[in-house]
Amino acid sequence: MMPMFRQMLDVKLLIVLLIVASLAMLTACSDADDVAERPIRVVEAQQEAEPDVVRVQLDWLPNTNHTGIYVAMAQGWYEDVGIEVEVLPYSGVAGEILIDQGAADVAFSFPTYLPLFRARGIDIVSIAAVLQTNPTQIAVLADGPIERPRDLDGQIYGGFGGPAEQPQWEWVVRADGGEGDISGVILDTAAYEALYEGRVQAVEPFVTWEGIEARQRGIELKTWKYSDFGIPDYPGVVLVAGRQAIDSDADVLTRFLAATIQGYEYAVSEPNAAAQMMIDVTGEDGFPNLELVFESARLLAAQYYVDPEGRWGSQTLPQWRGYTAWLFEHGLLIDADGDPLVDPPDYAAHFTNAIYAAARASIN
Repeated sequence: MMPMFRQMLDVKLLIVLLIVASLAMLTACSDADDVAERPIRVVEAQQEAEPDVVRVQLDWLPNTNHTGIYVAMAQGWYEDVGIEVEVLPYSGVAGEILIDQGAADVAFSFPTYLPLFRARGIDIVSIAAVLQTNPTQIAVLADGPIERPRDLDGQIYGGFGGPAEQPQWEWVVRADGGEGDISGVILDTAAYEALYEGRVQAVEPFVTWEGIEARQRGIELKTWKYSDFGIPDYPGVVLVAGRQAIDSDADVLTRFLAATIQGYEYAVSEPNAAAQMMIDVTGEDGFPNLELVFESARLLAAQYYVDPEGRWGSQTLPQWRGYTAWLFEHGLLIDADGDPLVDPPDYAAHFTNAIYAAARASIN
């Protein structure tokens, strides 16, 4: 296991590289049953006005995490509220950077990254939770030699190179009784094939996508949740916007989110129909495995999209405090000078329910 001082330097470097790379690329280029029965409601648009354009940055290629956006587009619900959505293709540039530079208005993001950008002074805020819980888990081959996370001592995982990635893997191995002597290689999505071929011993898939795909291929995985080993759970995917836009363009964001709420709650009540709408809008060529799309849509609808009251998009302070505090306590929140934050961040500033509440109130 690397000394803590070396680990801190590596974490700082990863964060700096993440943001520098993003800047460089930019320069270059009710209860659940009630939800199912609730009729779709539409906010009345100001028909005389030109539509307001909202540029939405995806976090990856179109997939079921984005379903609600495409449903609202297909159903004309953005048009109904005077919004024109422009979906920006994924380019590898962090959505927070694009928002900060004025190239996007709303972006899909993650609580694993948003606090890192905020620590560096980039005032980006979550306006809605796309998923209520974290769908990424530790995965190994079910028929392999790894029985428990502690068995990963001396092994290699395939990852994406996120700043919190290595500390989280080490934490889980130690929490399960191991030494935490695990190393990673950055393989991005190639990590999954590397696991199946035995070139790495563990990966971190979205169980709502890669987990389903593996099973469809006859590959059985054994998985563990991070929360089972003391790492707080968090909303798996969130929609973020800049604080300036929240303050100055609240009406536009409210209308956008009102239609988006309808899109995702339709995806809860009618997951198959919602998945088909996403396929129709984006094109079948982007989804060679259509059954994967439908099965993922059903799993998200059943377990991930809504809170215990059956509402999509809600956020709470405990959700944001838990994991962000874990990042702070482990020295992973680095300021603009490259130093770990000395004082805890304002956890409540990471999200706002103001736009969400206004959007809910505006829906007829």
